Amino acid sequence: MKAFTIVDQSTGTLRPNEMPAPPAPAEDQVQLELIGTSINPIDPLVAKGYGAPLLDRKRQGPLIPGRDAVARIVEVGKGVTGLRPGQRVLVAASPRTGGTYAALFNLPRKCVAPIADTLSDATAAGLGYAGLTALQALAAAGLSADNARGRRLCINGASGGVGSIALVLARRWGATLTAVASERNQDWVRRLGADQTVDYRDPAAMAAIDADIILNFATPSDGHRQHDPLLDDLLRRAPTGGAYVTTSTPVLGAVTDKGVLRGLGTSGGIYLKKRLAAHRAGIRYRWVLFKEDEEKLAYLARVFADPDTPTVVSASQPLDALPEAFNDPKGPPSPGKGVFMVEAP
Repeated sequence: MKAFTIVDQSTGTLRPNEMPAPPAPAEDQVQLELIGTSINPIDPLVAKGYGAPLLDRKRQGPLIPGRDAVARIVEVGKGVTGLRPGQRVLVAASPRTGGTYAALFNLPRKCVAPIADTLSDATAAGLGYAGLTALQALAAAGLSADNARGRRLCINGASGGVGSIALVLARRWGATLTAVASERNQDWVRRLGADQTVDYRDPAAMAAIDADIILNFATPSDGHRQHDPLLDDLLRRAPTGGAYVTTSTPVLGAVTDKGVLRGLGTSGGIYLKKRLAAHRAGIRYRWVLFKEDEEKLAYLARVFADPDTPTVVSASQPLDALPEAFNDPKGPPSPGKGVFMVEAP
């Protein structure tokens, strides 16, 4: 079976490889045939051992990365309901589960959701992991389709995969949106529905952002040891119903450096300190750690099957181009999502 694997975690280099086909799916698992996949920023990091004490305790190689995909069901395990062989599905797996960079792979039932014919393979290939993260960040901020209309929301890192999907969802729900992105990606975030755009390199424009809710998908890696201007400003203004949610947390870095117990203790202390400071200002403060969720995955599939929903896919390439993009030190293709398809586009 063709797969793309990491043999040496010291380099994290992705290479094509021949691997044994997976066994028949176990109870509550499905076996899937890959149609297309994408790269998430966490994938190259995990390939180099980032978060391994939590995500890859056995450390057995070769590692097959991959968090999301569009795939076709080959076989369902005992106890699986609502799915059948031949059905197309949207896939999103945690870094602990993973393994979508293979012709065939097995995943738990909670990692997949059936999709309509109107959802294209290319859109589905890049939607799962980033889309669930975006939905979970919006929920952590207290936002939903029922209450987001008219709320003033700023999305930092709005042109990335998670930020792009969050923009589309928040626009659909009626929020007023400020998108923070580089100058070259301003047109991209406007197309996705931003009311206002800000270049993150412009300190005056950043300081002038007046939003009740901040979703931060672009904090620097050392952001937990330095002041975050967006958070600092939100705490100063303390708007009623204010919230700050970030996907950039020190959890995986801390457990990588210090081991599971000390790492979780260190990151937990940071979280409690920041959350307490925010609570004193009347601000909801949350970290988002990805969680598999078949119901939210099915919601994403319905939203992006709507022909009026803008695509977040900026590039589609043959699957054989995956290693070059994965190994590129500049990171995954952007803006939005770049996808890699078994059948060349």
